[in-house]
Amino acid sequence: MGNPFAFFGIEPALVIDEKALRRKYLDIQRGSHPDLQSHVDEPDADDSEKANEHYKTLMNRELRVKSYLMLKSNADIKDNQLPPAYLMEMMDLSDEIESMDRTEESQTQRVESELLEKESALEVEFEAIAAVPEPNIESLVLWYQKQKYLLRLRKNFEGIEEF
Repeated sequence: MGNPFAFFGIEPALVIDEKALRRKYLDIQRGSHPDLQSHVDEPDADDSEKANEHYKTLMNRELRVKSYLMLKSNADIKDNQLPPAYLMEMMDLSDEIESMDRTEESQTQRVESELLEKESALEVEFEAIAAVPEPNIESLVLWYQKQKYLLRLRKNFEGIEEF
């Protein structure tokens, strides 16, 4: 996969300047576009493909955090480090989503409200972690794992099946 931060010449960070990243991305794409490079026999399509892949990674916060963790730590982000109480909460919420009657609006709204509350709390947690120059890696791994759980629950709530 490579280092998406290094590819674009930016410092690894949890929060990035997305407009500056977009400019760098477009510069690379212009530089490798065959119609815009008449003086080059064969533009480097590999750079364009890498730019696409790395741009998508950095523009998606979850993927950016994953890349950051891979660069900055030896932590195994797949090794579940979530507290048992949190896992029980998520299992309860998952059960509520699975068993809710989607035709009953009040039940759907209650479950969605609970999901939104958890997502908002996680957003506040991320902002606190990202606010410091050298984020605590353990806290970031926990946030990443919580985010993955909530994303799965959100997809389940929305009726999106994962393969």
